[in-house]
Parts: sequence; structure tokens; C-alpha cells
Amino acid sequence: MAPTNRNTIVTERLNTLRLSLLMCSMIASANMPAQDFASGDSLLADPDKTPPAAIPNPAIPTPPPEASPDPQQFFKDHFFGYEPFYFIAGPESPNARFQISLRYQLLNNEGSLAHHVPPLKGLNLAYTQTSLWDWNAASKPFFDSSYMPELMFLWPRVDRGRWSPRVRLDLQTAFLHESNGKSGLDSRSLNMLYLRPTLTLGNQDRFHLTLSPRLGCYVGGLVDNPDLPDYRGYADLRASAGWTRSIQLAATARLGDSFDRGSLQLDLTYPLSELFSGSLSIFLHAQYFTGYGESFLLYNQTSDAFRVGFSIYR
Repeated sequence: MAPTNRNTIVTERLNTLRLSLLMCSMIASANMPAQDFASGDSLLADPDKTPPAAIPNPAIPTPPPEASPDPQQFFKDHFFGYEPFYFIAGPESPNARFQISLRYQLLNNEGSLAHHVPPLKGLNLAYTQTSLWDWNAASKPFFDSSYMPELMFLWPRVDRGRWSPRVRLDLQTAFLHESNGKSGLDSRSLNMLYLRPTLTLGNQDRFHLTLSPRLGCYVGGLVDNPDLPDYRGYADLRASAGWTRSIQLAATARLGDSFDRGSLQLDLTYPLSELFSGSLSIFLHAQYFTGYGESFLLYNQTSDAFRVGFSIYR
């Protein structure tokens, strides 16, 4: 055989051997499981295998778990007493009268908005309901109710304690809606914007006097009761005197368009905790009303009523 032919045959055999080795290498790579190059363990070979946990870095602090909100602390920070909260009853119809009232502070004290603009903590919602319940009637129905939601802004300690430790001035402005929830001829409703300053004289832990006038204007129409201002007027005055932990007397007076169109309500309260060694957190409550508009339904009629009961906020 010639040398040239012999070299050609050798070269062809070497190329065939190289091609075979390349194909074997490709087949082996295709059948090899994927590798986790960080640990050298196969993840695809065992799908249920959990990757190894990362080693914590002591230089990076671990954030504490977020605490779940505490409902009791939430209510303590946001809900407050507003108007007196009582249940009282007397012999004449409608016998029972009760009032519930709460105020809700909208912003969180620790939130960023309250932190950067502290006066915004004075933004509040409030709800008051006053109902008359006629026990003398056959089915003992509710005679009338007033539903009063409010959006308000409070400025506590406007004086900032500069006048005297025995003098305090607070301001409140609000938008009030009042309705009795009835329809037709019995429907009553109003909307009012008002400003109420509250001046406290004396030591609040001892004997003190509080004066709280309210000046307002009706907003929108009074379609259901166009003559309401003639009996309710545009202002009222609250005054109270007494001791924080003892007896208090409060008076609320309204004046319509004349001196014979108005009303007066007197509330005398005494904490029963003083009689039962602090075991009861309620007040003995006596109330007398005379004049126009004890009920929203009969705002243009006069009545006199004396009732006694209990209150949990005064």
C-alpha cells in the first residue's frame, strides 16, 4: 500500500474516534442531574429535598416580628366619652329616656401624620343618640329618637396653661346632622355648623365651674321643620359646677326667637363609688326638663319631666 493511502486511512479512523468520543460526552451530559453549585447536591435528582438554610450574618440585625394590634389598647387610644351617657325613667309618658354617646379619634397618636402635624389629632367623629321610651303604651314603643353623627375638630388647652393653673380654655368646632329617622309628616332633620368654647375655672381635681356656650348656624334647608329655629334658636349654654369625684350639677339652656320659647334641663349626678368603696363605676342621675323640644318630633310643644336613673359618663 502506498504511504499516501495509509495516512489517509489513519486520519479517517482518528476523526471517527473523535466523533464517537464527542457523542458519548454529549449523551453523558444530557443524563447528568443538574447540580447546586453552591453545595454540590443535586436538586433535580430529589425534588423533595430542601435547599440548605442560609447561614445568618451576625452583622445584619434580624428585625423583630411585627406585633399584632391589641384591641384593648386600640379602644383606649381612640374611643372616649362625649355627651352624658345615661338611662333614666319617671312616671309620666314617655317614661324612660336614655342617651348613648361616643367620640372616636381618627388618627393614631404614634402615626407619621400625627407626628408631623400634631394638631390633626384633634380630628374626631362622634355619635350621640337620645331616645324616649313610652312604657305606659300598650306595646311599649319608642316615642321618638334623635340620631346625631358629627365630624369635629378639637383644640384642647388653647390657653396652653399660660393664663393660670386654675383656668383652662378648650375649643370645638363641628358639623352636626340630626334626624329622628322617621318619614312623612313625622320626619325631622337639620344640619348645623357650630363653634363651642369651653372655659373651666378652678381645680379640675377639686371644685370647678365649667361654662360652655355653643353658637351655630343651620346649613341647607329645613324642609321638614322650617320653623325649628323659632324654638331651638341658634345658641345654647351649658354650665356645670361640682367636684370631679363627688356631686355635680349641670344645666343646659336654649332660647328660641323669644323668651317664652326655650328650654332648661338640669342634671344632678353623684358617683356611687363613694358609697360602695369604689366598687361601682356609675353615677346616680336625676334629671328635670321643662320647656320646648324635649323630643325632636314635638320640638314646637312644651313638656315637663322628672326622671331618675344611672349614668356611666357625665
